[in-house]
Amino acid sequence: MKMKWIRTLSALAVILSLVLFAACSTLNREPRIDPEPAAPSQVVDFGTLYAQNCAACHGAEGRGGASIALANPVYLAIVDEKVVHNVLANGVRGTSMPAFAQSAGGMLTDQQIEVITSGIFSRWGSNHVLDGANPPSYAAKADGNINRGQLVFGTYCASCHGSEGG
Repeated sequence: MKMKWIRTLSALAVILSLVLFAACSTLNREPRIDPEPAAPSQVVDFGTLYAQNCAACHGAEGRGGASIALANPVYLAIVDEKVVHNVLANGVRGTSMPAFAQSAGGMLTDQQIEVITSGIFSRWGSNHVLDGANPPSYAAKADGNINRGQLVFGTYCASCHGSEGG
């Protein structure tokens, strides 16, 4: 009986030793180093920023959706980069284009606005798409002429929109 008791005790000691050894080796391991997720204001990757803020309206690859296509080299050759930056930062009043800059109530930093703006032009723009052409400027460079505007409207628009533009 005493011998059986010693064998049982020995077996328990071996099992306990193995369990403790396993526990000790686990404790001595280096801690896992998982990258900590970046705060939203620290994200500066164009693909991530575009996907999270622009793709829903302008399409996953900028080819259009509910709003205009941004992957349009002709549009990007005509529009000024400062205009796109301003639209992205401050939105467009009276449309569904919101302001994204923190300074205008949005969630993006100035650096993130710049990453998106420059990413749009570097990925989808083409410096030579309008070579030899003389496109109109995207924005007016001078005040309009009301008399000439009325003449143009009467000639090209009034037949559909009425003489009062209604």
